[in-house]
Amino acid sequence: MSEEFVAGLHRRLAEELGEPAPATGGSRRRFIQVSSAAAVAAAAGAGVEYLVTSGAAPPAAAPPADETLRPDDGEWRAVVAAHDLPEGGVLPFDFGAVAGFVQRAGGQVRAVSATCTHLGFRLTLDAPARRLNCPCHRTSFTADGAVLVHQLPVTPPPLPHLLVREARGVVEVLVPPAGT
Repeated sequence: MSEEFVAGLHRRLAEELGEPAPATGGSRRRFIQVSSAAAVAAAAGAGVEYLVTSGAAPPAAAPPADETLRPDDGEWRAVVAAHDLPEGGVLPFDFGAVAGFVQRAGGQVRAVSATCTHLGFRLTLDAPARRLNCPCHRTSFTADGAVLVHQLPVTPPPLPHLLVREARGVVEVLVPPAGT
């Protein structure tokens, strides 16, 4: 791959992620790191193309028995005062180890992960549309975690649900203990 191609790839990725464009020139070490990452991405793309065009079916994944993440240990962390999460409301939260979105629907509070199930990019909230958007692959999820739209060869799994509760007038999410 040429340095020009890699620089263009960096520029396009930075634009999509809303980050400043990388400086041109760069070191040889950075070029090798980027070239390696681009080679891995190209190989993955070729593998997906083979699966799509060769008629070979990907191995079937067993559906998860329960889509809720259930930590063995953790602490309940306050996300929002219960009265500040109205019916139909969706709010993001980020505790470092756990990031997600809480919503109130049908009088119940629910929470889903803020990590796209395709490649792990952080989802963003489009509040007016009540959808969670992946900045990488034009994939969107409902506030319940179901895949809404995607342009991938295979539909990504739905978002995992997180343990959430409403206690003492506060909406709380169970997060791993500090230091894990």
